[in-house]
Amino acid sequence: MRELSAPAKVLVALVTALVTLPLLWSAAGSDTTFDDPGVAIDPAAAFGMPRRGGPEAKVVVIGIDGLLCDKADRAQAPRLRHLAAQGLLSRGSIAGHITVSGPSWASVLTGVWDTAHGITGNEFDASPFLAYPSVFTRIERADPTRHTVSIGTWHQIATIAASGDRRADVALTTSPDPRDSDEALTDATTATEVVAAIERSGPDLVFTHLDQVDLAGHQHGGASRAYLAAIRRVDVLVGQIVAAVDRRAAEHPREQWTVLVTTDHGHLPTGGHGGQTPAETANFVIARGADFTSGTTTSAYTLIDITPTVLDLLGVPPGRLDGHSLRTRRAAIDER
Repeated sequence: MRELSAPAKVLVALVTALVTLPLLWSAAGSDTTFDDPGVAIDPAAAFGMPRRGGPEAKVVVIGIDGLLCDKADRAQAPRLRHLAAQGLLSRGSIAGHITVSGPSWASVLTGVWDTAHGITGNEFDASPFLAYPSVFTRIERADPTRHTVSIGTWHQIATIAASGDRRADVALTTSPDPRDSDEALTDATTATEVVAAIERSGPDLVFTHLDQVDLAGHQHGGASRAYLAAIRRVDVLVGQIVAAVDRRAAEHPREQWTVLVTTDHGHLPTGGHGGQTPAETANFVIARGADFTSGTTTSAYTLIDITPTVLDLLGVPPGRLDGHSLRTRRAAIDER
């Protein structure tokens, strides 16, 4: 074949580059997964484009440590009861799972059981969340422009939120109040910070952890007046957080807010947990939002379904999880 002249070679090279570049760009863009095959990059977020029109999903998850749902009924906690009546209430069981805070909150925030993430107690580091990413990591991987916040009374919540290759934008632990013998003041500060975060920036996900009910269970027992008093105090804080959500939603009509509430384990009448009695394995989930019919009751959901539900609401692929979204398992629901 006759050899091209130098100017012709330059022209051919230029044309080839112009044709090939879009193909290379397309090939690179088609490989959108990280180490978790179920988590994909949002192309709009990756290239700085705004998300398309429609409601902006926002989620608040309130974790109340050591709360027995039937005791909330006995304490006549009006805000929790009203919240449950406005949406879905599931009273389930986590039998077979370790009924300790560390394993349970790790399962709440990863969507996999203790048999997967391997946490068995309250002392753990960030390493389990490399193989089993937290809900914060999954959201931030899918869309780094999402704003995710964790504010908790227990320091290990921040350990989870600040783990992984993508982390919560905010991972705070409330400093203990030196005057606080029952954690009421510390929890109140936590709730105040959560309210401020909601009102200030309207994060896509806010997770908060309140601890005083569990402390009352340990100090006085799940059958004690002190335990019921702690529930009533936390009920007030839940009301403050939900009121902040409702104010924010009224001021920003495009934002569609969902509130989820759960616990990590129950408590023995005499105090303590970690075993497999019904009082220790009792679990509940409350879900209030546009996707949940008022007055719905079921036993189908537990703490393991929180992360899948958050991801579903925010439009993030869940990957391989043990839990399921509260929006999809309709067959298991019994209408009142």
